[in-house]
Amino acid sequence: MTPDLREDTVAMLAAAGITVTEEGKARARAELAEVAARWTRERRAALREQVGLPPAAAA
Repeated sequence: MTPDLREDTVAMLAAAGITVTEEGKARARAELAEVAARWTRERRAALREQVGLPPAAAA
């Protein structure tokens, strides 16, 4: 996320009465990292097969 986008997001949340703290941002980053770690190559391949997409090109 670019600095301007972060500032815009914080301002938008503040306008809605939602306070953004460093602790909250750290928790959100940790949760996003956990979710990303669960999406293994095998899991993505299984999902593509389940929804009927062709296998992804080898990287």
